Amino acid sequence: MKKIFFVISTVLIISLFAACAKEGENTTAENIHEPVITTEESNTLPKAEADRLGEEIYKNHPELTPVNYESPAILGKSEDMGQEYIDKLTFICDSPTYWMWPFGFLKDGADTNSIWTGPEGTMTLAYQSDYCILDPYDNAEKPIRQVVEEHKPEYLIIAVGINGISFMDEEYFKREYTDLVTDIKAISPDTKLMCQSIYPITPAYRNWGDITNEMITEANSWILEIAEENACRYLDSFSILLAEDGNAIPELMMKDGLHPNEEGLAKVIEYIRTHAWVDYNTVG
Repeated sequence: MKKIFFVISTVLIISLFAACAKEGENTTAENIHEPVITTEESNTLPKAEADRLGEEIYKNHPELTPVNYESPAILGKSEDMGQEYIDKLTFICDSPTYWMWPFGFLKDGADTNSIWTGPEGTMTLAYQSDYCILDPYDNAEKPIRQVVEEHKPEYLIIAVGINGISFMDEEYFKREYTDLVTDIKAISPDTKLMCQSIYPITPAYRNWGDITNEMITEANSWILEIAEENACRYLDSFSILLAEDGNAIPELMMKDGLHPNEEGLAKVIEYIRTHAWVDYNTVG
């Protein structure tokens, strides 16, 4: 086996790898921060019919920010594209999605190159500009943009944000997330880029109160707006793990209340397979 599993850390990463950041300064295009498309252009994107998975739950829990199902960025229901589609995906992610690796859901199972995250098995959105992730192709720590430039994935899902919403306000969160999105699109314009919602949690989470599903749904609304403004697609993975009480379904979560368990991530994989990137003009 060419990789070892990493110890998951749910603690915010408070130290950066300065040497790595310095090394990566000249490896990719500099100062790539221009919007990819205008808001007016984004409103003309062909729209698929959204799968309104959590609509009734949102109605019953007004403290949660509901999904804007009218957004053209939301991926609608597609045919089941199967494992062949999943094998084409790469994830830039924090720890809740990282577990797709040890559970063997992605291409090559435990030897997959499809999970890009920090050496601790997680990453924090606030540090994305100069934080070093582990390049699974050579096990070297590199800035995110360098890894994107070297490998230019066909499909890339950004699945980050839970490590940050306790201290990032809307402006801070959107600035960092947009910076990541626009740089990736500039570095690898042929990559099909999707933004995935942050998963729900349960009150069993030890930092419950500092992070709540009310905060998560608000942050998800920011992610959806960013996806729409930058011609990306959005995966409403949050709603498939949502219980009637407005929290994550306990049976789909690990005991820590933060990470989906194997069954929970299997549902996420199924959702991604059946809400695939398709030509919107052909969606029924």
